[in-house]
Amino acid sequence: MRIRIVTFGLTVPAEDYTRLARDLAPAFTAWPGLLAKWWLTDPASGTYGGVYLFATREDADRSRDTDLFRGMSANPALRQVSVREYDILDAPSAVTAPVLQGAR
Repeated sequence: MRIRIVTFGLTVPAEDYTRLARDLAPAFTAWPGLLAKWWLTDPASGTYGGVYLFATREDADRSRDTDLFRGMSANPALRQVSVREYDILDAPSAVTAPVLQGAR
């Protein structure tokens, strides 16, 4: 499995971003191999973003070739977009997040 963590600041009011996120959410369900996406918010620091769980590294790689992904960097409502990806350590994760084993 592969995790992607995206963080960014906003150049628009948080309420506008929340409406945009709600409208965009269904589009993420078209990404093959995306098992889940959690939307992040920390209004105190002005940080927003998402955590994505992919079935495989290849699924994560394919998602980067979508207009939806490329649009994050081009979206004027988002600033300082950071994208980081990680593999999951299976053995300890099987103990602390056993539900993920069923997602494979």
